[in-house]
Formats: sequence, C-alpha cells, structure tokens
Amino acid sequence: MIGIGSPTFSLQPVRENLERISKHFELWEILSEGETRLGTVDSHIEYGRSSFGMSFQVHAPMSDVNIGSVYEPMRLHALDEIRDVIDRCRKLEISLVTVHPGFVNGIAFLNRSKALEMTKVSVKKIAEISREHSVAVVIENLPTGINATCTTASDLLSVVEGTGLQICFDMGHANTAGQLDQFLLHVDKFGNVHLHNNTGDFDEHSKIDDGTADLRKVVQSLRRTYRGNIVIEATDLESGVESKKVLEGLLG
Repeated sequence: MIGIGSPTFSLQPVRENLERISKHFELWEILSEGETRLGTVDSHIEYGRSSFGMSFQVHAPMSDVNIGSVYEPMRLHALDEIRDVIDRCRKLEISLVTVHPGFVNGIAFLNRSKALEMTKVSVKKIAEISREHSVAVVIENLPTGINATCTTASDLLSVVEGTGLQICFDMGHANTAGQLDQFLLHVDKFGNVHLHNNTGDFDEHSKIDDGTADLRKVVQSLRRTYRGNIVIEATDLESGVESKKVLEGLLG
C-alpha cells in the first residue's frame, strides 16, 4: 500500500488533514508529535477508519528523543517515550512503528562511537517491548549532516543484528550518505520504506523523482521481494499526491 507522511501534518488540524489525505491515500504514517501526538488523536484515528477506510502506522516522536544519548537519564527517558508509543499503538491496533536511531550530542562528540553503542543497547530493549506488545518496530536510516548515527547500511544493520527487528529504508536519507546501493543489497530486511528525493547534499524531502537518487533502481529492487508499505514522505499533501502518481506509474 502507498501511504503518506509529513512532519507538517503534525502542525495542522487533524480532522481537516484526515479528510484531505483520505481523498488521495488509504494509509497515513502519523508522526506522534504536536497535533498528531498519540493519546490526543485516538478518536480521529477511529473516525478515519470508520468513515474513510483509512489505515495507519506511526512514526515515533523525533524532537528531543535520543535513544543513543550517552547521558543515561535522557536515554532512559527516550526509551520510556518509545515504550509509550508502542503501548498506545497496541491499544489502537496499529501494527507498525518507525523509530529513529541515536544522535551524537554533548560529550558524545569526544567519542562518537559511544552514541552508536548506546543505540544498540536501546534497540535491544525496544525489541523486547515490541515482542511484549505484538507491535512491529523498524529502525530508520538517517541522513548525513545532522550528527546522526546509522547513516550507513553497515551501522544500521549492526544495530538491529540479533534483535529480530527489521529496518525502515529511507531513500532520501540514503542518498545523502551515498549509500543507496548498499541498502538495496538488504531489501529482505526492509519492514517499511520511506520515499523522497534530494540532490545528495542535504535532506530536502523533494518529490520522489526530483533529485539524484535513482528512483527506478529503488522501485525495481522493491518490486522483486518487498511486500510491505511504501510511505511517501512529503513536505505537503500536494507534492505527496504528485509523487504518488509517479510511483504508481513505475509500479504499473
């Protein structure tokens, strides 16, 4: 199923967005922040299902949530936030949550590998929570230029190794890291896909065919073995609809 997600939706009235989105998409990946934070939008989710036949998956909060924090109280707080989202998804019968790996902040700049190490510790715990709640969790590759871990396929795969979790492949993020081909070697480990494009310099979130990422190569790889959802991450609904038309043309 082709869905849409956009951080801008979390800044706008939920009911209005739901009615607009449902005219073009059957799936909305909701960012649990702002106006769309889980716990405040539950009735809207039920309304979307009953009135429009919509499906939902969730992107865990990103703002100030760092599962790779080297400051232990903050890392544990981040885990509590992820646990809360997973629990709410279980109650709402939402089966998939996308989670960002850790970031390099504070004294972690003195030893960047420590943030990756703590991300691995956190992901092992998240995998336990995922199993306990019967909600699938995928860990997303991040773009370069924002002091993030897991910008490369090797780092992200090392984080999920042995946990049973799959990854969320983000085409635009991979393009900023020059890692598109490396990720496409591991389509069997994809549990979710985010599509958007850029020139390779920074995370622009342009239309899926507007940039240097080889969209056709990505779609060909996905068509061979991937059976999950594809989420268009757009800056707004209009550009998301345009991207959907392009994707549908490639998928045939």
